[in-house]
Amino acid sequence: MNRLRFWAGAALAAVLLAGHAAQAASVPGPAPEPTKPVDPRRYVGLWYEIARLPNKLQIDCKAPTSNWVKQSDGTFQVVQTCRQGSPDGPLKIWRAAGRIINGSNNSKIRLGFFGGFIHQDYWIIDRADDYSWCMLSTPTSKWLWIMARSPAVSPSLEAALVARARTLGYDTARLVYDEPPPA
Repeated sequence: MNRLRFWAGAALAAVLLAGHAAQAASVPGPAPEPTKPVDPRRYVGLWYEIARLPNKLQIDCKAPTSNWVKQSDGTFQVVQTCRQGSPDGPLKIWRAAGRIINGSNNSKIRLGFFGGFIHQDYWIIDRADDYSWCMLSTPTSKWLWIMARSPAVSPSLEAALVARARTLGYDTARLVYDEPPPA
């Protein structure tokens, strides 16, 4: 009987450890630290979402954009939009106010939504030298957005951006590719 108890206990421990290891593996680690400084004057303007890791706020979201406007006090007003169901579906809008939270290279931004009741930090983890594309993440690598200044990018640039995201540690097999807004 003691032998049976021992093996049952060992089996239970193995199952619990395997479950814990699987759960730990699914929890995203920290996002890569941004290395390129960001010039806020060049970052402002309209960005089109090319691809993203899935998130609850953007379920059934098509043709997403993000428009950044720098205020005279150095903060940002951000208007994020998408169309529900299709690129010409009903418009969904989120408004946020933001500020840079790391003065060293201006690559970390905190946005406040719903009048500042909800805050989310975003890191610009990579960008083109000419600001034609960027990659945003949250401090944990749970979410990622690949953005561009144009509604669509060439297949070769898209492949290069996805490869870059993969080298930064993101599960690019889960990316949701966005449809551009109607012309």
